[in-house]
Amino acid sequence: MTVQKIFDQTIYSDVAQSGFCSSFCGWHTYGGNYLFAWIGVPSSGCNCFSQSISPNGNAGVDAAVSTIAHELAESVTNPYFNGWYYSSSSTGTVENGDQCAWYFPNAVKQASGAYYNIIVNGLYYLIQADWNLSTTTCTMS
Repeated sequence: MTVQKIFDQTIYSDVAQSGFCSSFCGWHTYGGNYLFAWIGVPSSGCNCFSQSISPNGNAGVDAAVSTIAHELAESVTNPYFNGWYYSSSSTGTVENGDQCAWYFPNAVKQASGAYYNIIVNGLYYLIQADWNLSTTTCTMS
């Protein structure tokens, strides 16, 4: 087992999910009364990166943070898969995070070339927008 430290978190390289980086970047579901999600920390060559240069020096963790925000929003609005979703003939069925996937409004470019749109505890992150039902647009909320 290979173990590395990322932001004081232990990452186990033998924990894998089939389809990660090729079909999805994360997912949420439930079991009984428990809601949970799976979010991986991508490595190079993964389709889960929104940018190759990281505002925090670790593109994998930064990509995972955006995926965490995406899955958290969907877990809140559609926890048991009978809540909010959008369906059309062109898109199929999507949740609020999927409706705005890979859309990063209000992005600011750093000198390094990395982009961010929120600051949390002095760290810069590029987080995707979520669907706002009131305005029927993708917004940061």
